[in-house]
Amino acid sequence: MRFQWKSLFLVVSAVLLVAAVATAEDVPMADNAYIGSEACLDCHDVADLGTMEHDIHMQIQSFEVQGREVGCEGCHGPGKLHMEESDPELIRTFAKDADYSDSVCMTCHATKNLPEWDASIHALEAVQCTDCHGVHERTFKPNEACTACHADSRAAFELPSHHPLREGKMDCSSCHDPHSATEFMLKTRMRKADLCYTCHQDKEGPFMFEHPPVQEDCSLCHNPHGSVANNLLTANEPTLCLQCHDFHFHAGYRASDSHEVEIGGIERENPFGSEGFQIAYTTNCTQCHSRIHGSDTPSQTTTNWGKGLTQ
Repeated sequence: MRFQWKSLFLVVSAVLLVAAVATAEDVPMADNAYIGSEACLDCHDVADLGTMEHDIHMQIQSFEVQGREVGCEGCHGPGKLHMEESDPELIRTFAKDADYSDSVCMTCHATKNLPEWDASIHALEAVQCTDCHGVHERTFKPNEACTACHADSRAAFELPSHHPLREGKMDCSSCHDPHSATEFMLKTRMRKADLCYTCHQDKEGPFMFEHPPVQEDCSLCHNPHGSVANNLLTANEPTLCLQCHDFHFHAGYRASDSHEVEIGGIERENPFGSEGFQIAYTTNCTQCHSRIHGSDTPSQTTTNWGKGLTQ
């Protein structure tokens, strides 16, 4: 059985390799030859190429890519026929309608931190490398590249509560790897919460008294891109809490109309009158349950065995 699987793996690998080569070499090779990057400058001046001379692709040396051409023709293929005929069909142009750009890029990048690309959602949606990357550009701006498709996520960062993306303290790639096959292309192999803990270590615990959603998934309560509610919450308090919890029974009580009430033999002010219970128990739950992510200190109550997360 092991031999059969190994044989099948070798056959599939061979087929994929042949397909990649056939796709990458669809430019006519008869009478074609490499002419060097200097010849490209006869027609394509520095202004056309921008800062290409400083690009990482132009700094690759031949000993770093054994058996491959370097410079312009390392990506565009041999340019002799293209130079003689001035025909863009005789060289790889990486135009938007080209269907081989990924295969050309992956001949180098498939083994350099991109082994999951074929299984990623971007690859399945037929996103080309050149849809996001400008090969002739010296710098890459992740936020601008992502916004072209993910405008809704970018708009969320303009909401009152948001991660500091528009302030320049982070970018999309701080949390996402656009080439990976993980859930939501997140930079984590474990739970989604583990990615949040890389910055929010104080929320990780472990705690003696835990809040289950914290250990399960931060996005159950938080919208990581942005929210109208404070602290990136998906809804304001107490609406968010009521999705899992019930109101305290005190919320239905009617207090005394007197401005002073006796509690434990002590006269205390009652500024909210008969609605005091409703105001106290139906506003912000975290006014009392302040340790909402977890605590090592038992709450001083008898009804929940110290799990009230109040201190």
